[in-house]
Amino acid sequence: MPSRSLHDVPLAAWQWQGPLSRFFLILIIFSWGLFLEFCGSQPDYYPELKYLMNLGSFIVALVVGALAQTTLAHMFAYLQGYFLLKKQGIPLQAIMSGEQTPARVLIACLIIFRRTRYNKQSHGSFFQIISYISVLLIYILSVGIGAYAASKLGEPYIFYNAPIMWAQAPTQGIRDSLLNAFIPENSIDGITVIQYNSLSSWVDKTRGREIEVPFLPQTWTTSANATASGNLKDKDGLMKWNLELELDNANLQYLTAQCNVNPDPPCNKDQIVRGTTISLMAGKENKTISWKLCDLPRDQGSVQLDCKITLKQGLFPRVTIGFPNNGPRDENLAEVLLRKNELTDLNELTDELFDAMEEAYSRPDYKPDIISNNVIKQLVSGWNCEGNNTCAQRVGASAAVRYTGALLESAANLYPIDYSIELDDYVVNSKSTGFLTATHKVCIGGNNPMLMVGLTISIPLLMMIVELIPLLFNNKVWWLASDIGYKHIALIRSVTNIGFLERTTRPGEIPCQTIVRFNPDDDDHFGLSTYEPSPSKKVLV
Repeated sequence: MPSRSLHDVPLAAWQWQGPLSRFFLILIIFSWGLFLEFCGSQPDYYPELKYLMNLGSFIVALVVGALAQTTLAHMFAYLQGYFLLKKQGIPLQAIMSGEQTPARVLIACLIIFRRTRYNKQSHGSFFQIISYISVLLIYILSVGIGAYAASKLGEPYIFYNAPIMWAQAPTQGIRDSLLNAFIPENSIDGITVIQYNSLSSWVDKTRGREIEVPFLPQTWTTSANATASGNLKDKDGLMKWNLELELDNANLQYLTAQCNVNPDPPCNKDQIVRGTTISLMAGKENKTISWKLCDLPRDQGSVQLDCKITLKQGLFPRVTIGFPNNGPRDENLAEVLLRKNELTDLNELTDELFDAMEEAYSRPDYKPDIISNNVIKQLVSGWNCEGNNTCAQRVGASAAVRYTGALLESAANLYPIDYSIELDDYVVNSKSTGFLTATHKVCIGGNNPMLMVGLTISIPLLMMIVELIPLLFNNKVWWLASDIGYKHIALIRSVTNIGFLERTTRPGEIPCQTIVRFNPDDDDHFGLSTYEPSPSKKVLV
């Protein structure tokens, strides 16, 4: 059989296509980094950018995954081809072609290990196993670095970050403020506005008849000064950025209620003029609000609700508040509900609340305040629980939570007014710290997207350079290694009708030929063996 020179081995087309395809993927990721740099520096919001960012992030995520997979496949192709060109070869069952996956590489490694253990045929198996594991580790490292960098690319662009001081509304010593929260409607315009705003806030919190509400008490901060010094507004005075307050060691609170129902309360049945009457009572001893609703409309009878209020608080290391919403993030509130059994009872604040209730209800000239009046009107007008105690318990508990929360919020807002507190001094002296952060409304990528892009493409780019070296230096032995290591069809083409391959030598050197061997001597290892052209001649391996 005539010899075949390596100069006659054609260059496999995929050897150029592979690096070029990965270079194209790398170019996409690099271009995305440049776009993120440009996008983050744009202060104005363009709706088109939002759609482009969503589409671009999705495409780049796919590109990163494809880049990691092709890097593994081509890197393993070279490694497998290397062992196929070595004397020890590879077990036939461990030879792979096409797109290699981490699972298939691991299976090949196990096959080699099992053959070494049971057949006692090393064939350089230890070195093969270590090499295969190294390939897997490089792949895992590439995916890990890519995932880390991709997560950083998903962070918003931070335009401005400034420290702030803040103080929380006190939980003790606000009895006077609580009493003022019971001032009748339209008595003092400023207090009426505070009552209405507080009630509106708690209507939203208890919408859908919620009976467990985590919330953040009134908080005062120096964020206004930080905002003014950050050039965060446009010419019309509107915010160009998303603002968030990060508060350290904030006390979040948790409010809930449970109601007992009396479907036949002692109501006056001999009224001359019939109509719904309502009696309000509060008990400090059992922390209970009582609403006795007599002669409900639409012939629904009468009912008395005795609702026990539970108020707790817990210290949380960090709470983030987004503007214009003044409430903490949903994840903070979810954590409160998860940790509600660990929260501490606010006994002093609860006692002050019920002291204020008892005093207000016992006034000879008591007139319902805007909070009491509206909560009771909503309770009566929306009553649809005739004969259903479970429904009555839930409706009553939701109303009690709305009522109590609105009163507490009103008292917290009235606290600086009642005590003539200078808020700036009060906040600065609190020693509580946090940050005001302004982020881009649309753009992501963090503040250094090109660094993260560089991490993402670092290992694939290095591997691409490594596999281009044989092509650039015209090393057809490595061309053949990668060729037969990548595809079965190339492997068959390399051995069919070819008895041996001759390495080209310089003048004066002894020629060396290698014979392709397939399953010699009942050994199913597949690789190349050495051929000696003459016993008297020295063979170069």
